[in-house]
Amino acid sequence: MIPNLYNILQVDRYASKEEIKKAYRKLALQWHPDKNKSPKAHDKFIEINEAYLILSDDEVRNKYNIEYDLYFAAKTEIKEEQIFGEYQSTNSNGSYKQKASYKDPDLNNWTSTANKQAEKYASMSFSDFTKLIGEIIVETGKQGGTAVIYAISGVVGASAIFSFISGINYGDIPQIVLSLIFLGLSILGFSFTSKRYKS
Repeated sequence: MIPNLYNILQVDRYASKEEIKKAYRKLALQWHPDKNKSPKAHDKFIEINEAYLILSDDEVRNKYNIEYDLYFAAKTEIKEEQIFGEYQSTNSNGSYKQKASYKDPDLNNWTSTANKQAEKYASMSFSDFTKLIGEIIVETGKQGGTAVIYAISGVVGASAIFSFISGINYGDIPQIVLSLIFLGLSILGFSFTSKRYKS
């Protein structure tokens, strides 16, 4: 049994990173145990954070999507309360702990790490958490921007190489010069993004 992380964040299976981020922010602030006095708030808050930590990471989300597609393909109608009960069991202290079991061991390890992180967030005061969530959202945005620059640099670099070869074949000096300029810009883009990824 696996959780429907998209249902938890109330987003579509094909939601963009931006949509996932917005949904997470809204739900996490709504269900933080300091703000929400529902007896389910703590568990719901942890569930929301686990879902976000998995779906906000491209590699982990891809692994999750493989299992999601296999598991939920046979389902015709999924109700949130059914999903919530399906993959959780009660601990000795009466609280709920996720018992998702994935075929991919990396996904199980990531889920365990996400659970620990979510528990840490749940123990924070609401004001500390709101500061943290602002930092998380900004960092996620920076990572997305870096990925876009990286992709553009790759396309520009490949085009510049093709244009350079074409310019040499036809003896087109302006095209050769222009392609070298774009190749330089591509190298600058790769250099910038690699520094961002290392930091």
